[in-house]
Amino acid sequence: MAHISTIPFLFAAQCALLVAAGKSADSEAAGPKRAMLAAIVLVVPLVVWGFFSARFALTGVYASPEFLTFMPGLWLPAVPIVIATTLLLLIPAVRSGIHEIALNTPAHWQVAIQALRICAIGTLLLSLREGFPLHVELAIGVTDITFGLSAVLIYKAVKSGRISNDALMFWHMAGFLIIIVPGELAIQSGLPGPAQVFSHLPSSESMLTFPMVLAPSLVVPNFLLLNLLGVYSAYLNSTKGRNLVSAS
Repeated sequence: MAHISTIPFLFAAQCALLVAAGKSADSEAAGPKRAMLAAIVLVVPLVVWGFFSARFALTGVYASPEFLTFMPGLWLPAVPIVIATTLLLLIPAVRSGIHEIALNTPAHWQVAIQALRICAIGTLLLSLREGFPLHVELAIGVTDITFGLSAVLIYKAVKSGRISNDALMFWHMAGFLIIIVPGELAIQSGLPGPAQVFSHLPSSESMLTFPMVLAPSLVVPNFLLLNLLGVYSAYLNSTKGRNLVSAS
């Protein structure tokens, strides 16, 4: 039976959270309802990028020597972050909509989505069977699993408002930094080029095959974007002196 990857389902969950958060924020807004539109404006380009990234993997673009000379491990994971940042900078309605989402999304929703990072256990199992680069697993996968487990452990406390906004800001920032700092270096160190340190198989080239490529080029960066949204959300609620709690 063919292996079914969880990666597309994780992306679907990320998109669903953002759209649901937009709908919820619009229901709370007294003025123009822009949050849902902002969520859709962000989701659609990410879907398009995911399609192209998958196509590049399936057609061999990512495996070509010409592409590898550009040291993609250092910048490919940044593409979704650049897309989101560009939209936020260029479209005021998107900025105001995301602001409303950050202000009104229950904190435990933002913790729950991060719990899905436990799914990185799949790469751990592959590493144990020598089907995934061990140096990438140690640098990214293990920390991803650990952060996902921490989300499960704090979920109830966050939902009941027993964790401060300052603590949530620190937690979300930790979730961002533990991946963004070592991630690109770990991937590139296993790809052909001047930065290659690990050449034994399996190499980082396995991360540029479909469907695995959708993790570093789409899903993992999206989790980091949601971490940044969580930081901003906790900051906004901290300035208003409240913990955002919802019974939903």
